[in-house]
Order: sequence, then C-alpha cells, then structure tokens
Amino acid sequence: MGRNDSPQSAPEDLVRVWDAAHAVSIAVTTLSGWIRQGRVAMYPGPHYRLVSRAAVQALAPSPNPGAPADALAVYEARRLTGASRTRIVAWVKQGRLVSWRGPHGRLVRVADVLALAQPPAPGGGPPLPHDACLIREAARLAGVSGNQVYAWITRGLLPVWPGSGSGQRVRLADVLALAERQERGVPLKPGSEP
Repeated sequence: MGRNDSPQSAPEDLVRVWDAAHAVSIAVTTLSGWIRQGRVAMYPGPHYRLVSRAAVQALAPSPNPGAPADALAVYEARRLTGASRTRIVAWVKQGRLVSWRGPHGRLVRVADVLALAQPPAPGGGPPLPHDACLIREAARLAGVSGNQVYAWITRGLLPVWPGSGSGQRVRLADVLALAERQERGVPLKPGSEP
C-alpha cells in the first residue's frame, strides 16, 4: 500500500524518505507510517525509496514559532534535570507540561520540568529554585570542576537541595557568581553572598 511503480505518474520533486522527513522536521517513522497508510505515495529509486516532497509538506504539521528562547529538546531537559524521558513525555501528554514542536522533536522549558520534578522538601524546607541544576551540569556551565563545587558546598558557601536518584542540585546563578569571584581573587567566606 502506498507504493506507486508507474514511472509515468512520478512527480518531479522526488526525494529520499529520510530527506523528506528531515526537511519538514518529522520522524522518519512517522513518514513511513504515512506511506503504509497510503497517505503518501512511494516510488522506487535506484537505491532508496522516494516520495514527493510536496506531498509530505502538505501532511506535515507546521512548526510552532512561539517556542521560548530557553526551550530545549526533551533529551537535553532530561539530562539537565535528572527526570526520565518517560516522565517528561507523560507530563506533556497529561497537559501538565507545555511543549513546542522543534526541528527534531518536542521542546520543553527546563524550569517547567524542574517545577514538576521537584521532590517535596523534607521537613517543609525551601522549595527547589527555578534555576536549580545538577552539580555536574552547574560545574560544566560555570567552567569549574565538580570537586570545586563540592568544596564550596562543604565550606558552606553554596546552598544545596536534595535530589532524587541522580544527585543534589544547586542554583546555577550561585555557582556562576562564586566562579567569577574566585577568578577575580575575591576571598570567599561562609555566610557571604555568592
């Protein structure tokens, strides 16, 4: 189904399935499903299956240009927050997490994922800040070692929030401020503002 072997009926805008899918930012499996369903005609090529680019563009949903600048792909949000991909996708499907269509999948805001993934504060402690991230990610973004961040925590210079499964979290702004002060040679004392 979806196959068209007649060379007379072949359109002139034939491209490989992979190229057509990526041109309109959909998964190759989605386009393959459209071919199986007969929604897009497939033509034999010398080495690849071919489809009409115009036919694929007609079926592809238009991208949402309203994505905010801080929206990231789900896999990046997963890496930065420690939340599983399954959980993030479930929150999108449940309508609890706003998402946008990106060039290679759904986009979400890390702050929104953190708000949903936030473990309840033990003993009614302070909630997880919106810019909290894993220690290793904060260290990488600030250009310091993870050991340096742990040293600041041990010295009482950096507040830390407990994490579930994947580790503790710190505010990125605090780590950046401490890294800048250290680079300038400003003495770092416990109790002082980072």
